[in-house]
Amino acid sequence: MLTNEKLVLKIGRNPLYLIRGSIDLLVALWLFTLYRSATSMIPFWDDWTLVELYRSMMNELFDQVFAVPAQWTGYLLLLIGLYFLFHGVRRYVLQLSTRYTLTNVRIMSKSGVLGVSTHELMLRSVDGVSLQQSLLGRLLGYGTLKVAGRGGHELVMHSVSEVLEVKETLEKRLLNQSSQIPTLENSVDS
Repeated sequence: MLTNEKLVLKIGRNPLYLIRGSIDLLVALWLFTLYRSATSMIPFWDDWTLVELYRSMMNELFDQVFAVPAQWTGYLLLLIGLYFLFHGVRRYVLQLSTRYTLTNVRIMSKSGVLGVSTHELMLRSVDGVSLQQSLLGRLLGYGTLKVAGRGGHELVMHSVSEVLEVKETLEKRLLNQSSQIPTLENSVDS
């Protein structure tokens, strides 16, 4: 923190931001079970309880048309599952390590575990704040805040809890900051 800088607000995040990572992990788990079944003695398409005709068509498709052994299909499913696993873990780590902070001087976003990435905007250089909320976000009270700064800089805060209160606090700080900046009219009056 800078000298004379005081923490005004630690911006909380809604726990629903973990849903996307959870979906990736569930897909990875499902693909891993398909991999296990494909590399077992009886591939999963032979274990389906469907009509005998459909089963024979599936066997013909995988054995004769593609000429792909069941183990190769299993390995392909494993590779796709590993992709989803790493992608889901990466999302979890990134989302859990992201922190948003508002001080009397600036607004900051900090994320990362081993390597740290910070984005910050000084309050005096903020041009505006916009809010995006989905229907679920409106019902549960979370949303995305976009803080626009001069020069095309933008700080995006995803899944902010109590987003309306945070936006109001930020706008009050911006109004206080802008009223303290000397303008041409203020300097002429003195």
